[in-house]
Amino acid sequence: MGKADIHIHTVHSDGLATIEQVFDFVENETDLDVIAITDHDMFDGADEARNLAARRNYRFQVLTGMEVTTIEGHLLVLGIDKPVRSLQGLDKTIAQVHEQGGIVIAPHPMSWLIRSIGRNGLLRIHRNPHDEVYFDGFEALNPSLAGRVVAQQARALNQRVLQLPETAGSDSHVLPTIGSAVTVFPGKTAEDFLRALKAKQTTIEGHYWTLAEMNYLARIGPAQLWQSLVKLPAKHIRRKFWRGHKV
Repeated sequence: MGKADIHIHTVHSDGLATIEQVFDFVENETDLDVIAITDHDMFDGADEARNLAARRNYRFQVLTGMEVTTIEGHLLVLGIDKPVRSLQGLDKTIAQVHEQGGIVIAPHPMSWLIRSIGRNGLLRIHRNPHDEVYFDGFEALNPSLAGRVVAQQARALNQRVLQLPETAGSDSHVLPTIGSAVTVFPGKTAEDFLRALKAKQTTIEGHYWTLAEMNYLARIGPAQLWQSLVKLPAKHIRRKFWRGHKV
């Protein structure tokens, strides 16, 4: 059985580790077979990751991804070749991802601590699937506090009503928590993972962040907040200005 951590952030958005640091940690400190770089509304990290993976002989495989902010909350996107615009409608965003051949997963669903897809959005799409608008997976284990506060209710909704394939991802913004929650699947490759997700053959493993992990996150909190509240917004502003200037 393979293990995948499909929810990892880097310095390209609000994480604190570079792509190379993440790769070195995964290679030497974990038993992960597949990872995904899913920076907030940024494809730069995923692009750098796939290029670095192509140049070096790592023992794990890499899926491209993003965590896209939609009007109804965050959407975990995997297997895309180009970025997806943020702040669009949920249905439109999902359709655009599927048009690329990518997949979409509801991360930390129903959480009130972070921008998440709520119960109404999940049920609306479940009851009215059409064309390219449907969920491919449901993050049943997100080890952060945001995931923990609604885990029981969210997983119950999925098991009783939605019946989507379950996934888990660490939602890591720092190295030590990578691999704290993983999706287990038959096989070892990224293609095996995608095939298992489609066949509903995934299971989840992991733990909610421990007291020691929470204490560590508290110590590096100011640096992470600076990255999240200052550096990332500034990057978005510069990018928007540059695009407008080129036009």
